[in-house]
Amino acid sequence: MTFERFTVKARQAVVAAQEQARKLKHDHIGTEHVLLGLLDVPDGTAAKVLHRLGYDKEAARADITAVVKPGTKELSGHIPFAPGAKKTLELALREARQLHHNDIGTEHILLALVSEGEGVGAQVLAERIDPIDKIRAAVLTSSEGSQDVTAGPWPAGTPATEDTVFTASALAGGAPVGSHHLLEAMLRAENSMASRVLRELGVDPDAVAAKIDELDPETTTDANPEETAARKMEIRLVDDEVHLILRDPTTITLAKKVTELSDSPIRGVGPVVGMFVPLWRSTNQLLLQLQRILEPEPEEEDGAAENKVAKAVRTVLAPRLRR
Repeated sequence: MTFERFTVKARQAVVAAQEQARKLKHDHIGTEHVLLGLLDVPDGTAAKVLHRLGYDKEAARADITAVVKPGTKELSGHIPFAPGAKKTLELALREARQLHHNDIGTEHILLALVSEGEGVGAQVLAERIDPIDKIRAAVLTSSEGSQDVTAGPWPAGTPATEDTVFTASALAGGAPVGSHHLLEAMLRAENSMASRVLRELGVDPDAVAAKIDELDPETTTDANPEETAARKMEIRLVDDEVHLILRDPTTITLAKKVTELSDSPIRGVGPVVGMFVPLWRSTNQLLLQLQRILEPEPEEEDGAAENKVAKAVRTVLAPRLRR
């Protein structure tokens, strides 16, 4: 793995992750060590974001040692990356690209840690920061969370701005946040100035949402290949079979080539069974997310802004999924 595009602070975090693994006498660098490494660079964006959300190195160390026990042997020399940590560092490049940043900073590693989702690092964060998507919103609203020299960084925002960005991120559902997500999020932000102005001008949030769903962003500057492909996807239940349908030209071309080479449909058996596991896992995670949106949520305590936003997003998305 090469680190040419990593910023100085991101490289410091990777080196610190190795040292954390050594201190815990672990023979690999896992996502838990990556998290500790990020917090070991206090002037990095990732550490600043986590501190703002009430999470620090002491809490992380306590959480991690409760899950992963220290080793018993002193280690020397190079310590290899575990698959989850390696995947996290690879995902950091995708996170930087989605934000149109040239370099990979600590904030992109943090976002990748959350996106990877299965490692100890993401698990301990999810236990303390609920919902974990709050991390993405905090990165986007961070005054140092953007390296895009053309657009410039996000300024420090009011509570309404933070709610708007968080809601837009939730509406995007993991895809890059587009202007249409921000527009709808502004209308949904309770008691915000933007919402009041637009509503007094007669702009109806539900009408805007319907128009957003109707229009295709493919011919706009909000277009991105992943969302274009996702808009052509569908999940159907046919008898006792779940059919995952993909209609984008790239996937169709690849599928034609693979089935021609294999001369048969590809099934999850034999030597390719392990390749099917991530697809199975991702499909089930998607279905669970949809279930959480569609099912009525239990009453939550008042006062948590992220809970109010999450509830608002569920209220907005559920009727659109039932169409």
